[in-house]
Amino acid sequence: MCAHLTKTKNVMENLKEIVKGTTAKLSHVCSGKAYYQISTGSHLYQLEINSMEKEWETTYLFPEFKTIALMRWIRNGIESNDGSFIKLN
Repeated sequence: MCAHLTKTKNVMENLKEIVKGTTAKLSHVCSGKAYYQISTGSHLYQLEINSMEKEWETTYLFPEFKTIALMRWIRNGIESNDGSFIKLN
């Protein structure tokens, strides 16, 4: 995670609430990682995607995705609790 961003430890919405009808917008790129922000109306989340991983080698990182298209990475971030998916507020 880039140094200027911090994690909050509040309870997240469930995965279905996060992906339903929302858009993931590219926030910034730092050290080969793309950061997308997802606003649910209640909270703002951040998803970190390592664009250097093999599976992203031939994939375009668009400025916006329907959040459901990134559900796999969101789920992995929630389950692993590794900081790749965090609640910003």
